[in-house]
Amino acid sequence: MFCPNERLILCQLNSTHDLALNLFCVDRPQLLILTTDSYRRQHEMLDADDFAAVLEVLKKWEGWYVIFNCGEKAGCSRVHKHLQGLRGPPYAFDALVGAEKGEGKVPFKYFMHRFEEGFGKEDVAEVLKVYTEILGRCREAPGLSEDEALCPHNVVLWDGWIVVIPRREGIWKGASANSGGMLGSVWVPDQAEADKWLQLGCANVLRELGMPS
Repeated sequence: MFCPNERLILCQLNSTHDLALNLFCVDRPQLLILTTDSYRRQHEMLDADDFAAVLEVLKKWEGWYVIFNCGEKAGCSRVHKHLQGLRGPPYAFDALVGAEKGEGKVPFKYFMHRFEEGFGKEDVAEVLKVYTEILGRCREAPGLSEDEALCPHNVVLWDGWIVVIPRREGIWKGASANSGGMLGSVWVPDQAEADKWLQLGCANVLRELGMPS
């Protein structure tokens, strides 16, 4: 990712990531948690360094959530490994929690875990362990083997919850979505793309981009 102005960088996180303002933001302000190693790629799963940086942000930036789009089929638009931070709550997050309790339905498969004491008191090893276990379940959804390196998925971390959404497509009939879109906040550049979602039906798009529930 090209940084046109060093003033966009707020600080360094654990010597592994830069915390920066997103120049091309959807919401203002919007954060980037960007690996300082520019050879890290967006199709890689999250690791301990990533979670250490994320937990530091979530502990200091109260009321924010973090998303990760793992790979092109998960809606990423840049290959340099990064996460994004936005002010919460995530749109339609309560619908996922409600569906977990049997209150309503969501048109795609997803996996959730609640850290009862929140991210403020959670350590990196435990978060990474839970994420890795969930990722194994994500591989089962499309029938991926353990030997297959790529497992497209979205990650959302908010209010002690981690949500992982297995993906099979980044775009369907002209409609695309990243983590935000899978949570009902569709990021589009113009009205024509918004109209495409409405023509196809939002639930239909989400079902095709993810794994049908």
